[in-house]
Amino acid sequence: MPGCEAQTFNSVTTQQFAYLAQKAQEETGLVLAGNSGEASAQGITIKWNFDPASQVLTIECIDKPFLMPCGIISSTIQNLVESCLGS
Repeated sequence: MPGCEAQTFNSVTTQQFAYLAQKAQEETGLVLAGNSGEASAQGITIKWNFDPASQVLTIECIDKPFLMPCGIISSTIQNLVESCLGS
């Protein structure tokens, strides 16, 4: 199945990204190992790229179950990231 639109987050520190990776694994089972890559859990595959120099994080759902709306996935990603950034 096709994925969803990429989301970009600015002003993400290395410490915040490390916390996000830990929280993502605890809450969703997705393992964000390294500054970029792909991970799958519960039928969802995401790819991410974190640039520590520019403090920009991009996350994109590239595969999902047919009946799962992108809106739910996108809001879950946004809420998780914002909770780690203190927004």
